[in-house]
Amino acid sequence: MAPTPLLSAQEITKGYGEHPLFMKLSLSVNEGERLALIGANGCGKSTLLKILAGLEEPDSGIVTSRKGLRCAYVPQVDLFPVDLPVGEILEGALANRGLSHGEIARRRSIYLGSAGFHDDSVTAAALSGGWRKRLSIACALALEPDCLLLDEPTNHLDIESIMWLEECLSSVSSALVFVSHDRYFIERLASRVLEIDSRYPNNLLASDGGYADYIEYREQRLDQLQQQRRSLANKVRREVEWLRQGVKARTTKSRARSNEARRLIDVLKGSPTGEQRRSELEFSSTQRRTKELLKAESIGQSANGASLFSDISLVVSPGTRLAIVGPNGSGKTTFIRTLLGELPPTSGRIVRAPVVRTAYMDQARSQLKEELRLKEFLSPHGDSVVFQGQSIHVAAWAARFLFTHDHLSTTLASLSGGERARALLAKIMAEDCDVLVFDEPTNDLDIATLETLQESFEAFPGAIVLITHDRYLLERTASSVLGLQNGSGTLYGSFAQWEAARAAAPSKGLEKRRAERPQEPKGRAPAKLSYKDARELSTMEQKIADAEEKLATIKRQLDSGEFSSDASKLVELCEALTAQQAEVDSLYERWQSLENLRAAVAKP
Repeated sequence: MAPTPLLSAQEITKGYGEHPLFMKLSLSVNEGERLALIGANGCGKSTLLKILAGLEEPDSGIVTSRKGLRCAYVPQVDLFPVDLPVGEILEGALANRGLSHGEIARRRSIYLGSAGFHDDSVTAAALSGGWRKRLSIACALALEPDCLLLDEPTNHLDIESIMWLEECLSSVSSALVFVSHDRYFIERLASRVLEIDSRYPNNLLASDGGYADYIEYREQRLDQLQQQRRSLANKVRREVEWLRQGVKARTTKSRARSNEARRLIDVLKGSPTGEQRRSELEFSSTQRRTKELLKAESIGQSANGASLFSDISLVVSPGTRLAIVGPNGSGKTTFIRTLLGELPPTSGRIVRAPVVRTAYMDQARSQLKEELRLKEFLSPHGDSVVFQGQSIHVAAWAARFLFTHDHLSTTLASLSGGERARALLAKIMAEDCDVLVFDEPTNDLDIATLETLQESFEAFPGAIVLITHDRYLLERTASSVLGLQNGSGTLYGSFAQWEAARAAAPSKGLEKRRAERPQEPKGRAPAKLSYKDARELSTMEQKIADAEEKLATIKRQLDSGEFSSDASKLVELCEALTAQQAEVDSLYERWQSLENLRAAVAKP
């Protein structure tokens, strides 16, 4: 029996102005399903999510939902009253839900705690972008919805936080519909991938499984569409030749064939091509072969009296693909700016090759002057762009990055986030460089552009220094990884080595909780740490490590499949897993309380 959908959209169309985002699109969301929505920037993913959430109406078509369905929606931009503490914000999300005070208190404790908020009096104004995203997700989960709708949930999150989110969403029982360009995130969460694209019949390609399954199915489907179109084109060619012979439509048979020929011509015009337009990215190199383009000798950097990193030595040469990873606030952007000479190191020195040429795409996209028109930005001194010694008209150059002639007269401020990113890539590509430096270049880029960007990185003969939370890009691009954390930096031979070292770190969960803890509010009265509390604190790390090992043992038993046919044993293990997870959470909460007491006593 087919599952009853929680949400269903039947032949919906939505557009703004004369150009529709999508037409006659149909889909369903089933109970427990994890559906990833992907597609090019501007294809209507976010709009479709809002329609499913009931926040917008389609121009035509029908959206239905199961009676009593509870939906929660997390937008791209997290908006909270800045002066309210996070506890009150979450309680506000639960208002008017008919919940008792006890139930609200229970959900507040569980969902803020699971998101890493161990002090619910911190105000939203004190939170970074990543912590605001965590709060937004915690508020949505606290509603305990049947269907959770997420628009780019990994935005502003570092790698550790994305992995936390993956773990968090993997354990929820509600259906998930999420928009994302993070290919690892899609692979690890999605049970079905849905791509919105006019190349496909009905503007839609649906593939069961994760991202890898989608890639394989997409290639098969595009091959089929191209074969179908070639077959149809051959048939049309034969009919056109017949029409050109001047056969008069005197008989019923010849009239029917003439009408059929014209129908086939119309079908060919509207048939999916199976072809996708992609940005043409190819970075221009000086072809310089100097062995040491940039060299860091025992450099360190401090901010506000605290060390961000110290004693880092490395060489950037042609062919280097250096990725810089670490939690938000660990100094990744500061390291890049130090390497480029924008900031002097507090210790050590940077040695640069004579007249080394660098191009820098910063996270804030500061090179984009919003008042400029796209044409002025790409070609400030005329109508052409010089690329690899050849002059190219600015309209042709812009077309390589999927811009139309109308875009040339549009101000940069009017462009979407993805279009602004492509405009900056177009500007950088026209420069001959020795070293390309990117700080979060994947922000706002769709998957097709990410695939092209990855290919261009592989082809560039110069050096690349890269900050990104896109693990898919890191794994396939980085030849070395600089991991920054807790004021130190370690160089690894690959992204896989860094991941293995992070996974093998002792007291991993404890260190993670420490790193994720928001800043404590100032002005609290010092509390006394008793002898009993001090002794308990001294043994807490070992207790947590032991409890986490027991939890891991139970998980391994469940994952092994050894008891898949023993229902009573499975129930026993599930109950044990729940109890042990509660024990681990309880120990963390107690450890946090003791740490807060210790910190309060230590304050002058």
